[in-house]
Amino acid sequence: MKRLLILSTILALSLNLGFAIQKEHVKNDSLSHKSQTEAVHATKMVSEIENQDEVTEGSHEGHGLNLAPFLFIILSLFIGTATRHLLSKGLLPYTIMLLIIGLILGLLTRFDVLQAVGLGIIGQAVQWAGNIDPHLILYLFLPTLIFEAAYALHIHTFKKSLVNAVILAVPGIMVAIVITAFALLLIKSIGIGLNEWTILLAFLFGAIISATDPVAVVAILKEVGASKRLSTITESESMLNDGTAIVLFMTIFGLITGEAGGNAFIEFLKVSLGGVLVGAVIGWGILSWLKKVFNDALIEITVVIGAAYLSFYIAESVLHVSGVIAVVTLGISMAGPGKTKVSPEVTHFLHEFWELAAFIANTLIFIIVGVVIAQQVNYTLSDLKVLLLVYVTIHIARLGTIYVFYPLMRRIGYGIAFKDSIVLWWGGLRGAVALALALIVAIDSRIPFEPRNQLLSLTAGIVILTSLINATTVRWLIDKLGLSKIGDIKAGLMMQSLQQIRLSGEKEIEKFKENRYMSGADWDKVSSFLIDANAVEEKPQHFNLEDAIAETRKRLLQKEKESYWRQFSMGMLSSEGVNLLSDQIDALLDFGGKIPLSERQDIENIWTTPKTIAKLQNLPLVGRIWKRKFLNRLALSYDCARAFVAAQEENQKSLSSLIIGFSLGVAESSKETELLSALEDELNENRITGQTFLRNLREKYPDICRNIETLLASRSLLNQQEEMLERLKKQGRLEPDEVERIQAYIHSSMKQLIDTSLKENTELKVAAALRNTPGLNNLSKDAQQFLITKGQLKIYPEGSVIAKQDSDPDGIYIIINGTVNYYKSETLTGVKEISDVFGAYEWFISSKLRYTFTAETPVTLIKINTSTIKLLTNKFPETKRLLQFSASADIALELLKQNEKFSEQSIRKLRTLIRNAELFELNDGEKHRFSGSACILVKGQAITEEQDTLFTAPAILDECNFRSKGDALALILP
Repeated sequence: MKRLLILSTILALSLNLGFAIQKEHVKNDSLSHKSQTEAVHATKMVSEIENQDEVTEGSHEGHGLNLAPFLFIILSLFIGTATRHLLSKGLLPYTIMLLIIGLILGLLTRFDVLQAVGLGIIGQAVQWAGNIDPHLILYLFLPTLIFEAAYALHIHTFKKSLVNAVILAVPGIMVAIVITAFALLLIKSIGIGLNEWTILLAFLFGAIISATDPVAVVAILKEVGASKRLSTITESESMLNDGTAIVLFMTIFGLITGEAGGNAFIEFLKVSLGGVLVGAVIGWGILSWLKKVFNDALIEITVVIGAAYLSFYIAESVLHVSGVIAVVTLGISMAGPGKTKVSPEVTHFLHEFWELAAFIANTLIFIIVGVVIAQQVNYTLSDLKVLLLVYVTIHIARLGTIYVFYPLMRRIGYGIAFKDSIVLWWGGLRGAVALALALIVAIDSRIPFEPRNQLLSLTAGIVILTSLINATTVRWLIDKLGLSKIGDIKAGLMMQSLQQIRLSGEKEIEKFKENRYMSGADWDKVSSFLIDANAVEEKPQHFNLEDAIAETRKRLLQKEKESYWRQFSMGMLSSEGVNLLSDQIDALLDFGGKIPLSERQDIENIWTTPKTIAKLQNLPLVGRIWKRKFLNRLALSYDCARAFVAAQEENQKSLSSLIIGFSLGVAESSKETELLSALEDELNENRITGQTFLRNLREKYPDICRNIETLLASRSLLNQQEEMLERLKKQGRLEPDEVERIQAYIHSSMKQLIDTSLKENTELKVAAALRNTPGLNNLSKDAQQFLITKGQLKIYPEGSVIAKQDSDPDGIYIIINGTVNYYKSETLTGVKEISDVFGAYEWFISSKLRYTFTAETPVTLIKINTSTIKLLTNKFPETKRLLQFSASADIALELLKQNEKFSEQSIRKLRTLIRNAELFELNDGEKHRFSGSACILVKGQAITEEQDTLFTAPAILDECNFRSKGDALALILP
């Protein structure tokens, strides 16, 4: 909380600094662009401000500082908090009440009422706000409001609503501008007013007034529990059409003032896409920075605040592109991947800060808007007639905006229901952005005085009318349309929860009665504080069990999602894992609980790496990147599967508490039991799926699983130590500075764990494989290190082809992890596992590969090229014999597994048998008698003595008495 207060003070001081700077803007803007007639008016205004400054400076002699802006900020914040506290149950939304208060303050100042009653210093502060530089509104308030709205978005809902929001914000706002502009020209043509308006000025006003500012409407939607989809599209459209409106405003304004250059359409694209690029680049930089910081709220929050303002400033002032779109892009990047880059313990604090910042900004801006309107706007009877016509016009334009595209929008993403479209239409309020743009026009002398004064008056009037009429009636409209109704099933669940709370309270009272310090209480009075189970406004009438089960599924999915984020906050789930699993839950929630919990994408397929990418590993640089990615994907698979199983087990424990009371309104209790059992089966199926995947991964990649489990155990230990530290602190056994030192050590260790890469130790794994490979297990340390250094590490996803039949082997393959199937003409012949080799026999006899080798599971292997073998044998001549033995062992193991005599023996026993075998070179015509358990002809031909049968390698001889025919090679098993 201390930090929150410090940051709040910094924000207030920043606002004060901005207001102090704007004094010179008022003087300069008032004098630099006025015509001779208007210069008199400007001089008078500046003189009034200077007189106010003299009074203020006189009362604070020696300070050399005008404190009017500071006083206005303090007063506004107290007015805002008092309004929220005292009028929280008023009929008007909070921001609209502030607008009214601002209007009243402005009028009191305009007619010198405050001066007359001895409150001149307050009048000076209000007068200062009434002459605020409009650019300050955009630069000071807009980044906060836009970023806070974007950061608070539910990204999955936003993505599915984005196309509709873009339709409303880009082509939609253009339709609104066209309708508004032609309506204004029609008003001019019939002689009601706007006599000096041009077509460009009409389009400029259309751009100003078409941007919506539904702050009050969104607050009401959230308050009444309306659809998250409706509030998301309302807020998304507002953010995007602010950017579009400002871009179009600047384009048309440039055409009017002669500052526009080049093609207007190209300029629009440049400004819009440039804003996206600025926001994306700054977002990437900030996320990279945040990734290196752990649990330091001051750094993380300050960086995010600075990024919001920096992106707006660079976009608008340096690159002259859309600052609003830049901030929206930054906010969305922070709401998506950025949520997991902020330290878990800082995330809640960051949300609280931006809520506070938005509250302060909204408080100040709505009071300022009211003051500005009251002080600077003048109306004639003719102006009021035009204002009413324009008010009707903007609603017609808004209607056109929505319903021209409605047939398309209702088919995209979530679609838009007809009732939702009515709220979108009526909830299109206008606010501070429109007024700021109108003020920019009002101080520019290149536009005739009367039209720009009318433009400001009309904009201010529309802001007031939409705030006082639309904002105050939208709640009634939502209720009439039935969008706030929670439904029988939710009302039933609410009643059930209240009943459980009451029952728990009654049991607690019985315990209190036995407490000697409470036994004499007035229990009737105590019981009056028990919650009323009938407090639900909407009583459930009837609901069927299918709806109840659907609602239960939704709540189980929400609980599952909460489990993932809790595991992430504890460091038990990676940032990528929590995003992946949460996205899957969001996709399931789109079905509204109508499909079983187990009907989700198979957990083994979610993280499958595309097989085609395996070919990239042959490229020098890309290959290393791909291998790292593959290993990380395997680690991610384990991470997510473990978290998935944990979440399913939590849901299984809480399922019965969610089902209690569902018999309300349901006649068939047997059906209820049946469907409850179905939910249990769905959760159990999920749990088994995850456990099966984990078991298979442990078998195929034990080292990766061991690394992950080591990290999890380490993080759990650090969490336990931090909890113990907190207990010791509460017990008073440690001083605060001692706690900070120990906590810094724990957090440093946590950061180190987060940065730990889950990679295989290649050298150790290759060495282990070589030790278990017959022949190569006898390599010297130097020869082994040579192979590890020169060998090529290859990684293949499940199902990918490693080598094809009849192709050149080009070396020897040694399996490090996983299993490999080998096929003869598409017929499965056998399986090779860890430490098995293939391609060695073909290399040895210089032939084509006899089989096609395919990864049955994800496979890691090392390939020793023919050129590497040549270098090895030249440097270590003794290794030639060992490689020959390894090739012989390769074919021997294959033959023994297919032989009836040895087929029942385990692979381990066969490997041990082969490892202890001897390799003999045979000359042509030599007779041999061996006493081994089996003789395997590896190379050449041999004729057995007794059977007189000719065998051609590779083959197992019927007997160990034979005569070689030509030079041959035989492996004799003990």
